[in-house]
Amino acid sequence: MLKKRQKRLLELLESQSDYLTVSAIANQLGVSQRTVHSDLHRIEEYVQSLGKYLDKKRGVGIVLRELKEKNSSKNVEVDYDPQSTVTRRIEIMRLLLFEESNVSFNYLSDLFFVSKTSIIKDLEFIMEILKAGSNVELQSNVTGTRICGSEIDKQKAFLQFNRYILSNSDLYHEETIHQKMNLLIPFYGEKIISVCTNSLYSYVRENVNAISDYYIQNILNIYIILVYRITNDYHIDFEKEFKFSTKSTFFDKSAINLLMKAKFRLNLSYSENDVVYLSHHMIANRFEAFPEDSIDNNLVEDLLNQVSTALNIDFSNDAKLEDQLKKHIPPMIYRLQNNNKTENPFTEQIKVEFSLTFNVIWVILSEYENELNIRFNEDEIAFLTIYFQSAIERAKINRRFLIICQMGVATSELLMNRMKNIIPSLDSIEVASVPELDHMDLDQFDFIISTIKINIPEKQVIFVSPFLTDIDIEKIKKLGFDREKHKSQLDYLIDASHLKRYINKEFVYIDTDFSTKEELLNSVGKELVSNNYVTENFVTSLISREELGGTDLPAGVAVPHGNPSDVKRTTIAIVKNKKKFKWDTYYVDVIFVIGISYENRADTRKILSDIYNIIDTSKKLEDIKQAQCKEDLFIKLGSELNG
Repeated sequence: MLKKRQKRLLELLESQSDYLTVSAIANQLGVSQRTVHSDLHRIEEYVQSLGKYLDKKRGVGIVLRELKEKNSSKNVEVDYDPQSTVTRRIEIMRLLLFEESNVSFNYLSDLFFVSKTSIIKDLEFIMEILKAGSNVELQSNVTGTRICGSEIDKQKAFLQFNRYILSNSDLYHEETIHQKMNLLIPFYGEKIISVCTNSLYSYVRENVNAISDYYIQNILNIYIILVYRITNDYHIDFEKEFKFSTKSTFFDKSAINLLMKAKFRLNLSYSENDVVYLSHHMIANRFEAFPEDSIDNNLVEDLLNQVSTALNIDFSNDAKLEDQLKKHIPPMIYRLQNNNKTENPFTEQIKVEFSLTFNVIWVILSEYENELNIRFNEDEIAFLTIYFQSAIERAKINRRFLIICQMGVATSELLMNRMKNIIPSLDSIEVASVPELDHMDLDQFDFIISTIKINIPEKQVIFVSPFLTDIDIEKIKKLGFDREKHKSQLDYLIDASHLKRYINKEFVYIDTDFSTKEELLNSVGKELVSNNYVTENFVTSLISREELGGTDLPAGVAVPHGNPSDVKRTTIAIVKNKKKFKWDTYYVDVIFVIGISYENRADTRKILSDIYNIIDTSKKLEDIKQAQCKEDLFIKLGSELNG
């Protein structure tokens, strides 16, 4: 964890684009040069977690650099191609780290059709990356050159490799961090990436304060690497290396929990030292709390009140949620004001699993963007969603589903997406494999659904197909999954009465021919502006919001929304397009363009609940998709058109 002095050092380095001498740093921070050297060593691992490194030149100074390669005009061959160079260096690192091969200059030169000089430069660059924070080195003999070092140092080198892959991923495509993680599949395998991602996601949901949001991506990488090395029969050996002095019973149990999930799902055996190693990193990857005088209690209180109103759930007596928000919001605002992006590997899962909570929070927080001079992004909203969803689960307002799959991951994503289309948006789903059941508290789940025949004493289990057929859906309903029975506090309304209050016939579009979201948002936005429902800034806010994260859902629906400060009169525009088109991640043909004014913010949850109720009800959604005209669409909703 960084101390205040070390944070100031990091902020100083981030503000400079050129080298600073240790003497200059010491003078600016008011500390000794010895202290600067010590703090530089202490922040090095944290700097690496940001995808950066400390470039140190003797007699010149220190500067903070991105790991991402750039097309520099110095020391570059005439036929330099950034993408082919990155690809070649990745392949060399794969040979050294994953294949553990002996390579030679001649072999690599012939393999990639480049000069030996290029290979020498490649290896120099590669070692600069891999040696950041570790003691790995290249050793050569008559058989060739290979990577050598302790197991801990090698795993640190793997971590640098992962960061290099992810930091250069925009050379391949601009995608979310969840999708970028797929770039690691060719190296670690799809199963390891899926198991580690899903296991850590479940852990974070259950222990939302255990790891700082700033470090979750770092822990995921460390976890993937450790599991990969264990599957190849490499284990941490402290007798040959060193022992960690920090102890934490909580994190020891957490590390065991994560490694046990990997054991059951991947059939591996871990050692006690592996547990201690992972536990150490979970301890190290927690961030020091912000000073109390940095906390805006009014903002936290206002957010709690507005989300309570919007979701129709009273969070005012949840001291744990209030404390979590007070610890989370100040560093979040600091990050956003300094344009320091935190990537959340679970954003896509959270958007699908808790779409209602996610979008309610985003709509509400949009009101604060101008005041705070920031733009919220989907990664930050996803972190907040976990806090509020945990509070919802503590209040026992939602129901919890456990899905048992053959291997816990083989069919879980498909089944989870199908399930989210038929259960209310506040309900939560967890996936487990059969071997994990002996280590889980099954009493915490309201329903257990399994894709394999299994008997659990004192629990009713419903057997379903991985594809969740209509017959399976009926089975789930017979378990007691009935919207009318569960309607009281959640207030799910089939007739969409709140939604229809704010729909006007001028803004219902049937069988349009839009092919991009930009075209649709500009066209609909122009109509809303000309009818004096929104300001011209509303269209800009719609598009800016989409740039921060798509509002599309697996059901083929998008729910774009603009800043409430740009809305004069609350209105919901509905677009039914002739054909599906790619929105962000999914293909959509039904779009709800949402503009909720400040005066109607209390209706946010009711409006969104109606929309998500339609999305969650496959028959109702299909009815809308089959509508032939505006009047027909409203008949499908159960009412006559307004206006």
